[in-house]
Amino acid sequence: MQDSLFHRLIGRPARATLITILLVVNIIVAVATLISAYGGIVNPAHTVIPALLSMMLPIFLIAGIATAGLDLLVRKPLMAIIIALSWIASAPSLLSYSPMHPFSSSLSPEEEGRSFRLLTWNALHFWDFRGNVPGLTSNASIGYILDTDADIVNLQEVEAIQESPMWHITPEQVKSLKERYPYRVVNVNNELTVLSKYPVEYVDIDMPYPMGIRMALFRFDIKGDTINMFNVHLESIGLNMADKELYQGLFDKAPGSERAIRKELSDVKHQLVSKIATASKKRTEQARFIRRTIDSIGGNFIVAGDFNDIQGSYAVRTILGKGDMRDAYAKNAFGPAITYHGNRFYFRIDHVLYRGDMEARKIKRGDIPSSDHYPLTTTFLLNSNKDRHPDSETARSQDGTTDHHKNQP
Repeated sequence: MQDSLFHRLIGRPARATLITILLVVNIIVAVATLISAYGGIVNPAHTVIPALLSMMLPIFLIAGIATAGLDLLVRKPLMAIIIALSWIASAPSLLSYSPMHPFSSSLSPEEEGRSFRLLTWNALHFWDFRGNVPGLTSNASIGYILDTDADIVNLQEVEAIQESPMWHITPEQVKSLKERYPYRVVNVNNELTVLSKYPVEYVDIDMPYPMGIRMALFRFDIKGDTINMFNVHLESIGLNMADKELYQGLFDKAPGSERAIRKELSDVKHQLVSKIATASKKRTEQARFIRRTIDSIGGNFIVAGDFNDIQGSYAVRTILGKGDMRDAYAKNAFGPAITYHGNRFYFRIDHVLYRGDMEARKIKRGDIPSSDHYPLTTTFLLNSNKDRHPDSETARSQDGTTDHHKNQP
């Protein structure tokens, strides 16, 4: 058998040393992948390191592919098994990060009659993240909402539906929104807004301040079914401009001296990591409150919005509980996705979780860049309506329902 290039160019002693190093690299990458995959199990109140490693899962996957490729290149396929075993052991987390559902299931005419679509989006106050776009005559975000024509629109960072020449929100767009969605609840202080084609009410529950300013509970009557939904905007990292410049500087600056690199890494550790740790602890408290509320109310529930945390995080796992709630993206999507694209933090931090007598059958991430978040549109199927006659569907009132403003947390 012809020797490989590796064997022809490198002598036996050196080969043995390099193979030993490669074996160590295999073990390190495999262990790091496992920790990253299950870092969300660890309560960030104890340590935030596993949560930080969880955010690096894509990097460890790429490192694993590269390492396994080197194993095969040097004709050590047994070492590649180390990486493969770490992927197998991490399968639940990997499939949550990158689901493998290449074909979306189509709905029959009967199923269409008992389905509804939910659009959730941090719409950035209907500002345009791109700045002043030449030639723009109407608001891009509102245009997307109208084009999508979802039955329920779940918005974060939206505290008003009104004309704004600065952001190209036209009177026609405001009128179209109000005609399309006769049921509207605008939670002003929380900047949480719901637009609906179905009757909806704000549910006033006792949420201790300041936890209450990050979420709001709504109750819908959809085709005769009662569905509760938490619109959430959980605790963000809270980076200021100096933090963002520091983070971006790690990518923009040319390599400097070792001392300069160490200083920048130290700054990142003290400024960014401490803020991530603080935010993670607050999200844990918020997630536990959401989970307690779900358990106490019961029935059909949706938790959707800007979680400011990735799939598999401690907060997401807390809300999911012990299996009664499901992740709409993990159940229906194909491949990884990002929903936040600002400041070079590329993560999926917007989620749609649900439970009850319904199932998510489709989910689509929009690509409109007018906000620093991308929207998610989920199609739900109501299983409890299988034997219900279409004429018994709750009527969608078009009697000029006006906005209900909720100023309290």
